Amino acid sequence: MTLNPTPGITSGLYEKIINDPIHGHIRLDEVCIAVIDTPQFQRLRDLKQLGSAYYVFPGGSHNRFEHSIGVCHLAGKLVEHLRSLQPELGITDSDVKCVKIAGLCHDLGHGPFSHIFDNEFMPRARPDLKWTHEKASEDMLEYMVQENPEVASRISAEELRFIKDLIHGQARGSYPQAQKRFLFDIVANKRNSVDVDKYDYIQRDCYHVGVKSSMDTNRLIMVSRVVDNEICYNQKDVMNMYELFHTRYSLFKRVYTHKVGKAVEYMVTDLLLAADSHYQIAASVDDMSKYIHITDCLLREIERSTSPDLAKAREILLRLRKRDLYRCADMILWPAPRVEERWKKDVITVEKIVERQGEGDGLVEGDVIVEWLKLNYAMGTSNPVDSINFFNKWDMTRKYRIPREHVSVMIPTIFEETVLRVFTRIDTKRKAVQSAFRRLIAEINDDPILLQELGGSIDTWSSTPTSSNFPLDSYSSDEDEERGVKRKRGNGGESVPVTPVRGSNGNGNGNGMGREQVTPTRIPGVPILHRSPSGGIMLETSEGQTLPGNYHEISSPARKKATSRLG
Repeated sequence: MTLNPTPGITSGLYEKIINDPIHGHIRLDEVCIAVIDTPQFQRLRDLKQLGSAYYVFPGGSHNRFEHSIGVCHLAGKLVEHLRSLQPELGITDSDVKCVKIAGLCHDLGHGPFSHIFDNEFMPRARPDLKWTHEKASEDMLEYMVQENPEVASRISAEELRFIKDLIHGQARGSYPQAQKRFLFDIVANKRNSVDVDKYDYIQRDCYHVGVKSSMDTNRLIMVSRVVDNEICYNQKDVMNMYELFHTRYSLFKRVYTHKVGKAVEYMVTDLLLAADSHYQIAASVDDMSKYIHITDCLLREIERSTSPDLAKAREILLRLRKRDLYRCADMILWPAPRVEERWKKDVITVEKIVERQGEGDGLVEGDVIVEWLKLNYAMGTSNPVDSINFFNKWDMTRKYRIPREHVSVMIPTIFEETVLRVFTRIDTKRKAVQSAFRRLIAEINDDPILLQELGGSIDTWSSTPTSSNFPLDSYSSDEDEERGVKRKRGNGGESVPVTPVRGSNGNGNGNGMGREQVTPTRIPGVPILHRSPSGGIMLETSEGQTLPGNYHEISSPARKKATSRLG
């Protein structure tokens, strides 16, 4: 620890310099050190950043602790850049301090295995409670200030309110700092999702799991400036923004939602639910003095316990230790950008799959898990770059949006996909679950009403909020009508030809009474889709997911058991 003679908010105070694998040497002032050296912050050492993905990617062993320090560093770097570049913004020493502390404390509220706790465990343990880790972060910050005088003496009540709103992402009420709307874009940006939290976790997670990325967040900080109370970026870096969101999507697709990691996630959820009555895990979120002890270390406590109450939790945990995991039985890339709730509640359910089991399969509802997984560019079906404002060097006082058509014709037109996955808790029943699921899918593909409903959700879907809906079967000119070429309008107004549907309603080459074969239909931005004779989009399982009849003899669990017997 060295004396820092630099004037400013840390004048006469002490600082530490730590070496971070992502950002290099990070300078921490005394206020940040005071926050870090508390039980509430040190708790983050016991929370894996990637949760269950660590069981798939051995390098992903990093914790919320180092991520939070990284976010603090980047938050300070960005706010100091803006203060130096634009003194007229009136960024004060207190503003800088609060932004950095918000970066440090934005993840204080995470539970065991990070997002497993808030996305899977809490909705099942307390379905009536609208709980988020962001709200818990604010509660834990308040608890930190109450319990640590060395922190309370450095943060005023007004600053605490400001820090909590910075974590929340927008001001709640009227106070001086609330007028500086751009400050709320730094840690948790609710305008367009571009913030330093994302900058750090994308770089850090890529580094630890071994995924290469060309994204340069330092450049994004350097080319930023405030225009009309909003952080904007040089128009030259619009492709870097697309790279940011594509890298995020890629991490979700390849790492965060890996099918084995998700299977482990369901196992951890089940064992936490089994241990909930013993440890009062879900109830702990109401009392930070208890929640502070709810971390990944719970697994070791369960493992050491001999309590009969935890027998089921220990059984699941033993399976996890021996790699006897839940398994993904099948999956479908949903052909529609959105899934109607009726399909989740009434059409494709655990009950419907179990009802279609084969003779002697012995499936029960507890054997099957149905997952509807959404993957996107961080803003649902919207293109997040459409919400980002840019400037150019000729006029840095004017902000504007850049349509994707002015950037590249290879930028996607659809920004969200849904994957339907079916898991089983018993590996030896995986083939039975897959067969039952595929029987259900076959029945759906034979149901003209359901398929028309699914097809309609695609045909009338608009890929961006600014483009208009259009029917699939429409002609754009008299010449097209004579030639039988159907078209629809793309996002940029371009006319896109669509394969005529044979026998659909007299507009194709058929007679309206069906067709001789299924014809692929091309919809811009969507993979080749197959039509049923009734004209609806068919659901297709992947050939790559098909299990061989003797899978239980040649799968990795079977090989492991055979090896242990030989030993």
